[in-house]
Amino acid sequence: MSSALLPPVRTLPPSGTHQRIGLFGGSFNPAHSGHLHVAETALKRLELDWIYWLPARGNPLKQAPAKFYDRVHQVRELIGHHPKMFVSDFEHWADLRYTVDVLSHFTRHCPHARFVWLMGADSLQNFDDWKNWHQVAETLPICVVSRPNAGPRALRSTFAHRYATTRLRERDAALLPDMPAPSWVYLKAPFDWTSSTQLRSGAQKR
Repeated sequence: MSSALLPPVRTLPPSGTHQRIGLFGGSFNPAHSGHLHVAETALKRLELDWIYWLPARGNPLKQAPAKFYDRVHQVRELIGHHPKMFVSDFEHWADLRYTVDVLSHFTRHCPHARFVWLMGADSLQNFDDWKNWHQVAETLPICVVSRPNAGPRALRSTFAHRYATTRLRERDAALLPDMPAPSWVYLKAPFDWTSSTQLRSGAQKR
């Protein structure tokens, strides 16, 4: 299906919602089962009502990704008809590039929503390279899901050290959406070894 033929994508939750919503941002270049594993783990363990997938327009820390709406379509294909997940084209629609700005818009639009930022442990390793990373950490509680070969480095990261006293016990993960930022939790889960880097490398070799 051509990206030009994609139907319009819902961008923001209803402004009056009080629901527990995970925001899952990333390049998704390409989207794969490891991403879905992170989302499904967070959905279950945090008892979320919804997960909004937020493909990034671009990532200053990574190589230029595939076209935006091609990646949106890949994520939509990945999650299928999951009743509690959908893809938002908000970054493209709002002409934004940085997570800190995206979160500002979501929290202003939905002041009563209980948002949580979701990420894999591999993303936490360089979280302090993100623009205004401490502001991101202090805007929403954060759920980090284990990823292969990333756990030890993630838990030694600048973020983990700075916010060590606000980390929830894993058994209390379902409390996270009701906690004030900068609360966070690290969830261990069976690994899905798929990675975007490996998939891109395989595609280049063919």
